[in-house]
Amino acid sequence: MKTKKVVLLVESQKKALNRAFRAMKKPSPKYAGMEIISFPDFETLGRVITGARLQLLRTIRIEKPKSIQELARMVERDFKNVHQDVKLLAEFGLIEIVGSGPRRSASPVAKFSEIVLAA
Repeated sequence: MKTKKVVLLVESQKKALNRAFRAMKKPSPKYAGMEIISFPDFETLGRVITGARLQLLRTIRIEKPKSIQELARMVERDFKNVHQDVKLLAEFGLIEIVGSGPRRSASPVAKFSEIVLAA
């Protein structure tokens, strides 16, 4: 996988919108080639990025599990909890879930090879 970075920023919604509008007018070299995911405060960031979820992100990136059930076995955690964590990580855009549907296993896929935290 080519190195693809994501920047996790803690900023207000107003600042996030202003940054996005500025980037549309004139792209900033500061975050060139990086995707940005914005959080309104450190509390929200801390609820999303936990040690267990970082372990899931790493395992997904390195081991490339074919299903959420296989991922749960790899990290030795309960399927239900891993499934909830995978759904949350996908909602925030940190991973993708592919192949879900009737009779098909949902496979978590890493979108990024590096996470950068900026406050």
